[in-house]
Amino acid sequence: MRAAAIARIQNHIPLAKRFSAVVIIGLIRGITPQGQSHDRSVAYFREAMQACGEAASGSGVRFAIEPLNRYETDLIHSVDEGLSFLDQVGMDNVGLLLDTFHMNIEERSLESSIRACGERIFHFHVADSNRWFPGAGHLDFASIVATLREIGYKGWISGEFMPKPDASSAAQRAIAHMAPLVHQ
Repeated sequence: MRAAAIARIQNHIPLAKRFSAVVIIGLIRGITPQGQSHDRSVAYFREAMQACGEAASGSGVRFAIEPLNRYETDLIHSVDEGLSFLDQVGMDNVGLLLDTFHMNIEERSLESSIRACGERIFHFHVADSNRWFPGAGHLDFASIVATLREIGYKGWISGEFMPKPDASSAAQRAIAHMAPLVHQ
C-alpha cells in the first residue's frame, strides 16, 4: 500500500512541473494501523516523503504536507509537529500547507504558527472555524492575511470549505470576504 501511495504521488510530478503546481500531501499519509507503533508510521511517512522529494529533485516541483486535525489522522497535527517532521525529511522541496480550519483546532495562535513556518509555507488554505467560507465563522482573516504579508508569503491562498449554502454562493462570499484583505 505504501509503494502504491508513493508511486501515485510521484506520478503527479510531471503534471505539477508543467503547471508549476505544488503537490499536496493530505490524508494520503493515512493513520497508524492497529499493531504498528506511531514512531514506525512516522518513519514510513518520512521515507516516503524523501523518496518523493528525491524523485522531484531538479524539477522545481515541491510537496506541501498539510497538518490535519486530530480527528482525521494521528500523523502531524500542528505546525510544530510539521516543522519537526520537515527537519527529519531534510529536503528543500518538502514544506507545509497550512489550513486555517485545522489550525483553529490545533494551534494556540494561528498568527504565531504562521510566523514559525516562514518560508516553509508552500501553500495556504482558508476556511472559517465552522469549515464554511471565510466570514461565516469567528476567524480573524484580516490578521491572518496581515501575518502572511508580514512573513513575505507570496504563494497561493485557496479556499477549501464546505459548499454551503451551495458551491457558487460559498465561493462568491469567500471572494467577497478575502479580496479586500488580500489586495490591500
